[in-house]
Amino acid sequence: MGNQVSYDEAEAILMEPWGGSGGSEWNYELKTPIREILIGHGLIIDSIMFRAVDEKGTLIDSPRFGGDGGRKDKVIIEVLDLLTGIKGTCGTYGGKLVVKSLSFITNYGSNIYGPFGNEAGGTSFSLVTKKSGTIVGFHGRAGSYLDAIGVYLQKLILTPPKEAEKKIEPNEPMVEEIEIHDKMDVMKTIVPRSAGPWGGCSGKGWDDGVFCTIKQLQVHMNLHISAISGIQIEYEKKLDKTLFWSQLHGGLGDGSDTIFKINTDGENEILIGIEGFYSPVIDNGGLDAIRQIAFYTNKGKYGPYGTEIGTYFSSSAARGKIVGFHGKSGVFLNAIGVHMEYF
Repeated sequence: MGNQVSYDEAEAILMEPWGGSGGSEWNYELKTPIREILIGHGLIIDSIMFRAVDEKGTLIDSPRFGGDGGRKDKVIIEVLDLLTGIKGTCGTYGGKLVVKSLSFITNYGSNIYGPFGNEAGGTSFSLVTKKSGTIVGFHGRAGSYLDAIGVYLQKLILTPPKEAEKKIEPNEPMVEEIEIHDKMDVMKTIVPRSAGPWGGCSGKGWDDGVFCTIKQLQVHMNLHISAISGIQIEYEKKLDKTLFWSQLHGGLGDGSDTIFKINTDGENEILIGIEGFYSPVIDNGGLDAIRQIAFYTNKGKYGPYGTEIGTYFSSSAARGKIVGFHGKSGVFLNAIGVHMEYF
């Protein structure tokens, strides 16, 4: 008989959901491992529900999160498997941002189930843990469809069989006590997660990649049009700690823009989140561009730069730092997203 796996639900870490803001909030966190995932899907993900088995062998079904539509498929997670990853796409359907496709990963990439739904034309997302973490629950938003989905993560405790059979005294914890600095170890083992991009679909896509930290940002602003022309970022490389400037994403670079400079040392002060607004710009062919942007560090806030016009967006600023940017640009900064590293 192999090692037994245990985890403490109270210590689960919530990861912010991917998707839109429609529907109602839902969550499903388990004390026993998920054994089945039931998905309703077609052009998008219509619904999702979960099934677990308690210690007595009784099936426990979650509510169905989402609507009645779509073809019904099932993912069966074997007894020796662990649910360790999720990936998918988000996109617009019926004028709303929803989850378009989903895949589920077990045993740290050994098995992939899906994709369910339709991957075409969506913005991708993914999260895959390494060997100290597993997914122990889900949350998000749902109405007629699955509007958004996020996960709860937990650090695993492997117990040898002989220890597992040992009688547990009433005051003895089921899992070993984890010090505060170790509670987030599961986050350190996660591949940096991409959030966004938020904004328009026009322009050329770009992705700077993932770096050690961010040292400086330069925001190019067209004051006459009230839109962000472009952004340029100075990164510190992971291997040799040398500094590297990205290309100017957007903007003409002809000296006509007003440039706002943000400096962080990447050690005592780190970049942890962004927020802003985007809306159509006449000079951008009537297509969406970033109208306002602000940057959050562990010390405070820089900005906002620009004018509050249009649709609001925000990245998660919890338990992590921004280690890279991606987006779309042309004459303007049309969209922007972040790569997050959690700790």
